[in-house]
Amino acid sequence: MKKMDRTLVYKIIAGVSFVVLCFTQLLHIRSMYNVESRNYNLDEKKKIQADYEKSITNDKLFPGGSGIIDSILYRHIDTLEKLAESKPELYHQYATRIYDSIFMTLQQANNMDSLLADIKARNNIQTDLQYALTIRQIDLAFESNRYIPLFTASERPRYTSVPSVEGMGARIGGNLEKLTADNQTSGIIVSSPLERSYRISFALYTDSPHRLQEIILSMLPTILVSIFSILAVLAILLATLINWQKQKKIAEVKSDFINTISHEFQTPLSAIIIANKTIENENLDLGSEKLSFLTGIIRRQTERLNILTKQVTSTSTEQGLALTTCTYNVNSLLDELLQDYGLNLQGKKTTVSFTRKAAADTVLLDKVHFTTIITNLLDNAVKYNHKPQREIHITSFNPSEKTLALSIRDNGDGMREKVKKNMFNRFYRDPSLTRSNEPGLGLGLYFVRQSLVGHNWKYEVKTKEGVGTEFLIYMPLSVHNQN
Repeated sequence: MKKMDRTLVYKIIAGVSFVVLCFTQLLHIRSMYNVESRNYNLDEKKKIQADYEKSITNDKLFPGGSGIIDSILYRHIDTLEKLAESKPELYHQYATRIYDSIFMTLQQANNMDSLLADIKARNNIQTDLQYALTIRQIDLAFESNRYIPLFTASERPRYTSVPSVEGMGARIGGNLEKLTADNQTSGIIVSSPLERSYRISFALYTDSPHRLQEIILSMLPTILVSIFSILAVLAILLATLINWQKQKKIAEVKSDFINTISHEFQTPLSAIIIANKTIENENLDLGSEKLSFLTGIIRRQTERLNILTKQVTSTSTEQGLALTTCTYNVNSLLDELLQDYGLNLQGKKTTVSFTRKAAADTVLLDKVHFTTIITNLLDNAVKYNHKPQREIHITSFNPSEKTLALSIRDNGDGMREKVKKNMFNRFYRDPSLTRSNEPGLGLGLYFVRQSLVGHNWKYEVKTKEGVGTEFLIYMPLSVHNQN
């Protein structure tokens, strides 16, 4: 997948995650609202229910309601029975006139306002309440326990002077508009096992006109926390994306710079290699050992510089490290490397000692990248040491029969824990060194780690501020040594 494609995927994932977070918060708030709505004024509702149902014991809807229903219904029950048996369509028409008469009479005689006021006074309820009193269903029983519907809330009345609430029945009294299961205070079904009787279902709803505002006010802390968390996540997400874009641009600038410098290095490198080859050819006739020694150093260092230039270029493209390995005696290789490196130490008050404790030192390695490891570690040991006399101690030893270890220890500045944690990151430099204008790009230890990982070698770093740093590298011995 291309880098641009990956960037788009990351943005999509971040956007989807934010939308999911918002949706989850909304579900949480909605769930809390449902709980708060069910429990809203629950104690008051229970008191009203108990007192209301006690007030209409042996009655219906409100005190005196049963007498009104009985007086109208029983006066027409014979006619209703005959029509139900012989002419169902006429039965429905006649039933509509009967329940319309019942509803109108009940509405005119409704005393629920005064009853509710008395209930509130008896129970010391101060809440401003609205109510609705509805009849949900009336069924007739011409025979015992065999009911025929006279009126049902599920079917809209054909015509009636009393307003009805869809699904809730005919409104007998009250001005409460929204009727729900949450504000239902009482629901009662009254029936009789006798012949030529009826069954009636009715309900009382009570609620405060400020219900919604009071519930939202009680949930306000939770809502504010949810909004704050969403805004905080959004701010963090935007800050991360902005920082990501900045880092991307910085990385692109560094990559372009590296590619440009690497390209420009090729011309002088080629000229140095050709010039050194000419000197070597001329020295075949002269036979100067000193000149041969110096041209050998130039050849080795230009070859190394050429490979390092390619390695720097590979870091900008994030390509893997390509190794060309051969078997080398590490002690001899270090002698040669330190001989070349000694030219860099002239006038720097630095001593480098090499102690050969390893009896077996034959290792399969890439010479150029091994040189990169040692040279970069030596460079850092010199650069980050501000003591009057710099000391670097290199020791080879065998911690086991199958392993060669190298210790590179200095008496330098040491590192803080934060620097140690990030020291191998590409382009990372100690902020204190950046402020002091110490030269460097932050690539040296990145190359070291690349080379170590490419060889599959283990390593560890021991450091203490003001005391110094020790790098330990563990290399498996070649099969020849192990035998």
